[in-house]
Amino acid sequence: MKEVMIILRPKMYFKTKEALDKAGFHSLNVHEVTGRGREPVQYVLDEENGEIRHRLVAKRLVDMFVRDEEVQDLIDTVVEVNKTNHAGDGKIFVMPVEDAMRVRTGEQGLEAII
Repeated sequence: MKEVMIILRPKMYFKTKEALDKAGFHSLNVHEVTGRGREPVQYVLDEENGEIRHRLVAKRLVDMFVRDEEVQDLIDTVVEVNKTNHAGDGKIFVMPVEDAMRVRTGEQGLEAII
């Protein structure tokens, strides 16, 4: 089982969620986050300290837990919706998950996430 973390533009969230739902990926957690990638987005001058800082940009972080064999379909779905070939299209991180447990029933492993 894998954890897939997807960082995307806020305006793409509903379109991505709809595509994931159509592809059979219904379970997800969403967080409003701020951050920036490799390229500076905009500089902000802190007049008090005379420092120049990079502005953080609003993003959505979608966190999902899926079976190993579903990862590529999930990635393909997200890329299809979000790829514009411009900086800021997003990032996808895939990490192994050792175990999971559904608190209500005590189911463990894959049974806990399906």
